[in-house]
Amino acid sequence: MAFIFLRLLQPFMSIQNDKIYINARFLMQRLTGVQRFAIEISKELRTRYGSRVVFIAPKGILHHDIGRELEVVSIGQFSGYFWEQIELPLFLRRQNKPLLLNLCNMAPVCYSNKIVTIHDLAYEDMSGNFSWKFRTVYRLLMPKIVRSSKKVLTVSVFSKGRLRRHYPYLDEQQIEIIPNGAKKWPPKEQKLPSDQPFILSVASSSMRKNLDLLILAFNKFNQINHGAYKLFLVGDKDRVFEKQRALEFSSDIISLGRVIDQELNNLYASSSAFLNLSLYEGFGLPILEALSHHTPVVCSDIEVHKEIFEGAVFFVNPHDADAIANSLSMAVNDQSTKRRQRVNELLQNFTWERSALKIEEVIKNIQQFE
Repeated sequence: MAFIFLRLLQPFMSIQNDKIYINARFLMQRLTGVQRFAIEISKELRTRYGSRVVFIAPKGILHHDIGRELEVVSIGQFSGYFWEQIELPLFLRRQNKPLLLNLCNMAPVCYSNKIVTIHDLAYEDMSGNFSWKFRTVYRLLMPKIVRSSKKVLTVSVFSKGRLRRHYPYLDEQQIEIIPNGAKKWPPKEQKLPSDQPFILSVASSSMRKNLDLLILAFNKFNQINHGAYKLFLVGDKDRVFEKQRALEFSSDIISLGRVIDQELNNLYASSSAFLNLSLYEGFGLPILEALSHHTPVVCSDIEVHKEIFEGAVFFVNPHDADAIANSLSMAVNDQSTKRRQRVNELLQNFTWERSALKIEEVIKNIQQFE
């Protein structure tokens, strides 16, 4: 009788837990690759689920247009960790404990009906790049978050391996790879925002982004090319990163700071080449974005870049300025049909739509057993 009663109740129970809540605290944060992932996945899920998906954020979000598009619900009186660890789970319990999707590394510890996305393990693998406060918070909370999550998402095979290395109690089946994506842009007539051709780089000034070497390599490249190019740097210093020694800019190196999406797309499309010498990444989204604009890329030969971009970019030793300069010279004159074919394959495989479909399948598998 008890079994029959539970079977009769099951349809009502599934309706009760039908909504999916998304932790939208990322709308309080400045835009990096992690926040880009969260925003694009959220847009896709909004299209797929409609009113079934509810976006929850603290008051005072930075990205108002996106907040309106997602119809974000603002709750609580606080922000930051206190909101995420205290106010958010208390709110969710009043909603009968629905599934919570967290897209930006952090999640409430004391809430078990959740999925967490961990983009990389830089806070463990390159801990010197982060302040002691940041390291302490992550090392205290992350093991508990991982243990209490129903599923852990990450963006690459490399990051999955690092997760299993640092959290060996994670089962293979508990981790799902959900890669970044990019829109494929049609080739268009170049419109340079300066009177010179330029190399573009998009990165924060974290030491793992290797900007010292990038500038040195660009200067060598520009000497080979008789000063014909400029270097445009997009991005700024994140507060959690420790200080990198002051970078000396010549007149050929222009720091643009943060730019709006439209301007960034124009820069990708009109640059002669894109340069990324990062020493550690979970994926490498700016590389994919540059390729989506049909721009040749020179990037560091780190493990995750080889995993994702093999055959589509020029790989270099990120510590060899002469080799980087020579690769840049080849990239700005690249006419390889084989490389372009590989880029097209990448852009078909790495889309936000495909990634959202994978998350949708993860959600479906979790909810059917609730």
